Amino acid sequence: MKLDIVFSGVGGQGVVVLSDVYCEAAMLDGFDVAKAEIHGMAQRGGSIVAFARIGDKVESPLIETGKADVIVGFEILETARALPMLKKDGKVIVNMKYIPPGCGVSGVKPKKTEELMQILRSKAKVHEVYGAEIATKLGNLLVVNTILLGALSALPEIPIKQEAFQKAIAGKIKEKYISLNLKAFQLGRESVLTF
Repeated sequence: MKLDIVFSGVGGQGVVVLSDVYCEAAMLDGFDVAKAEIHGMAQRGGSIVAFARIGDKVESPLIETGKADVIVGFEILETARALPMLKKDGKVIVNMKYIPPGCGVSGVKPKKTEELMQILRSKAKVHEVYGAEIATKLGNLLVVNTILLGALSALPEIPIKQEAFQKAIAGKIKEKYISLNLKAFQLGRESVLTF
């Protein structure tokens, strides 16, 4: 058994925290885990990608282009950028938020949200998650990453038990935010289960 996940977003969105919690849950459930991150200019709002590989035996944290089982995108543009990593029958979980690039190439018009979504839908089965809307109902926009974790956990490909995710959240999140994050996780799960 082997499962390769790519987490993609921009600095400050919680990509590293989410990938850490995912890997912790996998280890709690008995899987071998390897993880790597590419930060670049993440501190200045640039791209950040984390690779997480789980299985019976994992020897390298890096995922080859075209081999990822799932991409978890924290926003639409970064999800589209990560798309070449996805295997032919892979899945995408995308937070329905668009962050325009901080800089652009002169004379090149950025793609619109719907154009990017059409590209994603043409290459994969896409689960759209309205993370900001769910987080707003919970009263804290900082839980979007936990909502995405819940959505990921609901996919049938993910062999990690729900209880392992809950333990990992409790172990990695500050105590005063555990209850809120567990609610966010559950609402993220429901966003995919009702899809």
